[in-house]
Amino acid sequence: MKPTNLKLRANTLLGMLVLGGGVLYKFSPQDYHFYPVCPYYALTHLLCPGCGGTRALYYLLHGNVSEAMHYNALVTVLAPIVLGWFLTWYFAVMLDRRPLRFRLHWSAIAFLFLVAGVFVVVRNAGIAFTI
Repeated sequence: MKPTNLKLRANTLLGMLVLGGGVLYKFSPQDYHFYPVCPYYALTHLLCPGCGGTRALYYLLHGNVSEAMHYNALVTVLAPIVLGWFLTWYFAVMLDRRPLRFRLHWSAIAFLFLVAGVFVVVRNAGIAFTI
């Protein structure tokens, strides 16, 4: 891929991230109902690993970490990590450096699925992380 195409893609992704963050910052998911409904929850009335994630991100953007943890602890923990990785990649692209490749060993992927599965079971059993 040409460097200019990669820079264009990086700037487009950053613009979408800023625009989406701005919309989420301004319009609370509790007050505005244009945010998508979780299809898994709509069908089963069970919480998926992402349920409450939009509200958690809303509270993270407003600096309220405890409320964000209440709505979705998994999203609250992973969002800063994903944002940090994205910004590292973005600045590498903008400075014409080789961007980091994100590759996980199969065992790391299996561990992440296990964590998400345990999170779902614990959450739906009412033990912790309930909304």
